[in-house]
Amino acid sequence: MIKPDRIGHVVLKVRDIERTKKFYTEVLGLEIMQFEPSIKMAFFASNRRDHHEIAAIEVERTAPESAPGAVGLSHVAFRLRDQEHLRAAYAELKKHGVAVVSAVDHGVTKSIYFRDPDDHMLEVYCDGLPQEVAKFPDPYMGTGAIVFAKDAPDFWKAFGELTK
Repeated sequence: MIKPDRIGHVVLKVRDIERTKKFYTEVLGLEIMQFEPSIKMAFFASNRRDHHEIAAIEVERTAPESAPGAVGLSHVAFRLRDQEHLRAAYAELKKHGVAVVSAVDHGVTKSIYFRDPDDHMLEVYCDGLPQEVAKFPDPYMGTGAIVFAKDAPDFWKAFGELTK
């Protein structure tokens, strides 16, 4: 049986590597660890612990979109330190004009969902405090609103978008 230590990285296909580099560095604050101009591929990391966590490679602009409801990747999540960092991330997304798909208190996490310029679903989240998680009958399926993100779309209204 294979027993991974953790997920190492995710590779995303994108239409415009320059636009992707700008979004992942300026909005998400990731660092470009390496850029390969000959194949239009960038490697990003949130820390110096890993050589990269996300890579992006440019595909043809005419490449077909994934069909809604098709099998494939749902989203990529980035863990933040705490709720204050989540609050700051929400403000940063708003500042950059990034539309929030949903913001929800799942119980085990507080999560904000949004899309990158190539329509990949992303999530920033912080872990719930143990005393907060204990209040949920099912701490993985909580769907309450996050207090500071009351203007975000309702989770259940956005659920179809989250599973696209």
